[in-house]
Amino acid sequence: MKKLRNIVLAASLLMGGWQAAMAEDLTIAGLGTLPLDSRISITDGKDNVMMDLFKKETKKKGYGKMARALMWSMLAVPPGMNLYPEEAPYPYDSLHLYQLVKRTVSGTYTAAVFVFSGTEDDFFHEGGRKAALFWREAFREDAGRPTSLFGMPKISTAEFQGFLDEMMKEKGDGSRAVKILTFNPWHAFRDGDGTYHWSQEAKVIITNEKGLSYPLWIYTSLYKEGNRYYMIEVNGSHEAADALGDSLVYGLYQLKRSSK
Repeated sequence: MKKLRNIVLAASLLMGGWQAAMAEDLTIAGLGTLPLDSRISITDGKDNVMMDLFKKETKKKGYGKMARALMWSMLAVPPGMNLYPEEAPYPYDSLHLYQLVKRTVSGTYTAAVFVFSGTEDDFFHEGGRKAALFWREAFREDAGRPTSLFGMPKISTAEFQGFLDEMMKEKGDGSRAVKILTFNPWHAFRDGDGTYHWSQEAKVIITNEKGLSYPLWIYTSLYKEGNRYYMIEVNGSHEAADALGDSLVYGLYQLKRSSK
């Protein structure tokens, strides 16, 4: 079953039975609220059948070793974290989906929002202990923030492209390809309340196993609240990035934490 984010972007978030409302805030339980442009409609995908399909797919034996999972890990998952472990706990069990829609005179723009949350044990229980130690301290105001996190922030787009191509070649999946157009690797950002979050952004062209190509914008942010991590991944078209990006980035910086 070769269905993941491209299905959501194409159709699943438009299915009936979802709780939709015009709002200027995106509230993530346990973390806080992201203030967004009041012209953006937020659709809550809680309890939608697509989430169950995602969870079932990622729990298949060996899924995390496939080229598809490797591609998403490199484009969206913080270094050292494992979103596709072989054994429980499974980070995908925490998945919550939302859709952002902005209608303007020039068109309608949408993006899917994937929210994952969990403790250190949820994200690092299969290896990654060195990374776990880094992320444990990476959000403190007085924490040291190296300019290079596991080689990522200093890497050029061409170097990252070559690395991704080589890794996917090793998996033997020549039918799937990723062309990176722009790439801003993981880096820490100081929020309006003095706390920190980490983000990475890329615009790519993905060619799937059927030879179909489509543009994709991937913006991922990582927060820590207490002993839990919150990974927020936004997927949309390149045009959606232009229409929604400024509001999204502002919301990420101005997160109103539930604990404050």
